[in-house]
Amino acid sequence: MKRVGIVPPQVTITADDKRLKAGKPSPDPFILAAECLGVHPSNCVVFEDSPSGIQAGLASGATVIAVCTSHPRDVIEICGAHYVVENMDYVACEYKEGKLWFQVDVV
Repeated sequence: MKRVGIVPPQVTITADDKRLKAGKPSPDPFILAAECLGVHPSNCVVFEDSPSGIQAGLASGATVIAVCTSHPRDVIEICGAHYVVENMDYVACEYKEGKLWFQVDVV
């Protein structure tokens, strides 16, 4: 990320993280990320583009926004995400009153 000018996020959990007992579709990656951030998973929003990632996000207790960028919409829609969008153009995020606020335009 640094090479292309993106400031890395405070917490990054990858599949090879030694603290993980299991990867997706287990909720472990999202639970660990929430723990590292000091928040409960139910206060998190997960953006996912794969069925196993959507399943993991839901199992963690987070709100899941599914993005149809790597799988067809008909595959993504049946996974149970709270919201399904074609791409991130349909999601707006604003920081106000000490919180992140999301607006999701579902089509």
